[in-house]
Amino acid sequence: MPGLVANQLIHAVAVLNIPPDLLQPRDIELRLEELGLHEHDLIYNIETSSTNIDVLQHYQASGRLSIAVCEKQTAGRGRRGRQWLSPHAQNIYCTIGLNLPVKAEQLGLLSIASGIALCRVIVEAGFDAVKLKWPNDLVFDDGLQKYKLGGILIESRPAGDGYFVAIGFGLNVHMTRIQLDAIAQPATSLDLISGRNIQRQSVLLAAISSVVDQFRLFSESSIDMLLDEFSRYDAYRNQQVCVLNGEDKITGLCTGIGRDGQLLVKTDQTMLTFSAAEISLRAG
Repeated sequence: MPGLVANQLIHAVAVLNIPPDLLQPRDIELRLEELGLHEHDLIYNIETSSTNIDVLQHYQASGRLSIAVCEKQTAGRGRRGRQWLSPHAQNIYCTIGLNLPVKAEQLGLLSIASGIALCRVIVEAGFDAVKLKWPNDLVFDDGLQKYKLGGILIESRPAGDGYFVAIGFGLNVHMTRIQLDAIAQPATSLDLISGRNIQRQSVLLAAISSVVDQFRLFSESSIDMLLDEFSRYDAYRNQQVCVLNGEDKITGLCTGIGRDGQLLVKTDQTMLTFSAAEISLRAG
């Protein structure tokens, strides 16, 4: 069974107003064992700065892989260092550490592969309108508006013939409309979409299983299938988009992604490619 590295703060139960949907780390441990993740330690915290930081520091200190989950993040990060709102016991905050035999030019595909794995879980739970907004956002598309539902943050370090990667993801589960209205962009949660109380741990365990399975199958020969599946979830495929690249604003037709995970935008003059680090994407 994986080792449990936990800051459980049992005394906090008596002093905090903790809702009933707390994660159960021992049950998570058992599920990791069933998934064959014997080499992973489980890091569970009531509160932590960032699950990505937990996994990266654990690997640096011990050389061991881990999966980190928590009830609250105090310094959760989104793309380009933006803060990720992480209230106590409301959402899923998880990072999976993996050693992957990937090439440098394939790193841009990791958030795509992770996003597809998460979309599968959400769709199987009955949320058919979930989409991927390149490069790393999950959105709920009601036909009129795209609402942010989750996000992915991949951090990598060279290791052996490939990379050690920290695959971090967050999913809004219990957040209320009042909480979401404080976010600068349209956002929603699984509870609001479904009109019922979603079990956070069930979604978390399904997400871990799906992401791990995705990367067990990831290889050069699987990239074409990955691109095909992304096209089914692509929130902006064959739509006019506006790409913000520094101070430049470029409009064109979103045609998908290349084999390196870069965005493909067709303008009147040519086909342009954009990497995840350079741009923001908005509907044109």
